[in-house]
Amino acid sequence: MDYTGSPRAPRGGGRALPLTALGDVLGEEFYSHPEEHGFGECDEETMEQLRRVRQDPQARVRIYRALPPGLGQINRGDWVTLSRDYARQHAMRDDVAARDWPIVQAEVSARSVFTDGRDLDEYGYDGPSLAGLLDQGPQADPGPQRPHGREEDWPEGR
Repeated sequence: MDYTGSPRAPRGGGRALPLTALGDVLGEEFYSHPEEHGFGECDEETMEQLRRVRQDPQARVRIYRALPPGLGQINRGDWVTLSRDYARQHAMRDDVAARDWPIVQAEVSARSVFTDGRDLDEYGYDGPSLAGLLDQGPQADPGPQRPHGREEDWPEGR
């Protein structure tokens, strides 16, 4: 099953920006007033993480992804979000909660998360594959999980 979606998530290089560069492009006032930059009302968890990592490529962020049951992984090129609530929205399959997809989460380096600048809720993951993540129901909040895969294995420049 192809669950990656289309269009493809932003990745390093090209026109994608790392999370830590948003202030360089949008100005520092963006962190206080994202609505003035056309983003409307922003998720508080997303904005909290963006403020924490600005100008700090070594910072870590928590990413979330809703995906079919049993997959338990996030791969390079996958769409992710910085908001558990946003992931929950994508986990909902229909009106029957039992059919909702699980949400996986991981703490990763901010330098592995990129944006195309169009939506503060959607990002591309460009780090090593993260396997062995526990499937959590859309309502669960298990706290941070350490993914399998080491940052030392990342390609140079990440």
